[in-house]
Amino acid sequence: MAREADESARTTLMQKAHKIRLNPTPEQEQWLLQASGTARFTYNWGLAEWQRQYEAGEKPSAYVLKKQFNAIRREQFPWSMEISKCAVDTGFRNLDTAFSNFFRRCKNGDTKKGYPRFKSKRHSKKSFRMDGSRVKIDGHWLKLEKLDEPINMAEMLRFDGGVKSVTISEDAGHWYVAVNVEVEPPEHKHPQESVGVDLGIKALAVLSNGREFENQKLLRLELRKLKRLNRELSRRQEGSGRWNCTKAKLARFHRRIANRRLDCQHKMTTDIASTYQIIGVEDLNVAGMLRNHRLALSIADAGFGEIQRQLSYKSAWYGGVVVEIDRFFPSSKLCHFCGCINGNLTLADREWTCECGAVLNRDLNAALNIERQALNILRRSGFTEQVKNGRGEGVRPFGAILVEASKMDEERRPSIPVVV
Repeated sequence: MAREADESARTTLMQKAHKIRLNPTPEQEQWLLQASGTARFTYNWGLAEWQRQYEAGEKPSAYVLKKQFNAIRREQFPWSMEISKCAVDTGFRNLDTAFSNFFRRCKNGDTKKGYPRFKSKRHSKKSFRMDGSRVKIDGHWLKLEKLDEPINMAEMLRFDGGVKSVTISEDAGHWYVAVNVEVEPPEHKHPQESVGVDLGIKALAVLSNGREFENQKLLRLELRKLKRLNRELSRRQEGSGRWNCTKAKLARFHRRIANRRLDCQHKMTTDIASTYQIIGVEDLNVAGMLRNHRLALSIADAGFGEIQRQLSYKSAWYGGVVVEIDRFFPSSKLCHFCGCINGNLTLADREWTCECGAVLNRDLNAALNIERQALNILRRSGFTEQVKNGRGEGVRPFGAILVEASKMDEERRPSIPVVV
């Protein structure tokens, strides 16, 4: 009985990450740079050795390469002994991920295979990962293995739970730590049952109940400053002091825009995930949409992919479910009153009149159809009552529901509208 209780408690745990800014001393920053450089060096060493073994007719793997590196590490690379072994493990873990993605793209027949490339000392991102057993967090202080003094954190850790891992990275001149904590999801009761979410450019999101979230268009509003900084960078001699100064200003500019965009996205997705138990969204082909050069900037500025990602994991955190609607489902062209499809609808048409006489708002009509289709998918797949019962009543993970829901409409045609 005790073992069953432990297993059930283990299955209910979820991992949450908290990203905090670090304030290292000059000596500590030098140690962080050395650890990041060690991770980059081991990645490049492993990639070169992988290629050599492959050309020799062998079958290399990241795990075997790590064992080979550790066998010669003390003699050939004694400087790496000053850094935690987690920095070395980070390089081989990244190498394994890079080749896994490469083999997956080859198997899927993608045009761009993305064969792993060597990391540049100047242009690669500085980061490394450490296991939770090798770090200690006490208030505003972070103690890392083989680092004498703890590093000051800008704020305390918000989550109470076991630390699984920490990822330390540098961005625009500042160091950050992402603490991955294993915690138990809260007991949450959703005020409303379901909603459909239509993502767009004019309004960032329109819900099926008529609520709209403003699209702040943060990057487009700062285009003049961005062009000025790019023009200034192009006139500097690459590698000079002024070139590095302008490059740092450009990095800080992008960091500030990204932070403001994430703040807007997190507030919106948290509001939706905590309010509605069943959330219907479209499975947008964001990469294909970015090929439209007239809308690429606006689509990238909105961050549709990040919104969908946040809705997925936040809905699982609050005990809800996200249902992805097939991207070929004509949510905007389908009248939610009579089911007629307006094949002549264009992007410029914000309102249109159906044959039944209904005057429809494009975004609101799409959100209503998305909500209805999501409920239809759950009903046909047998998840409706299970989802309503809440977490722990036989509901499978939301990822499984997303996969099965996307396979329900094999003919990629809209279902007949039903009364919900």
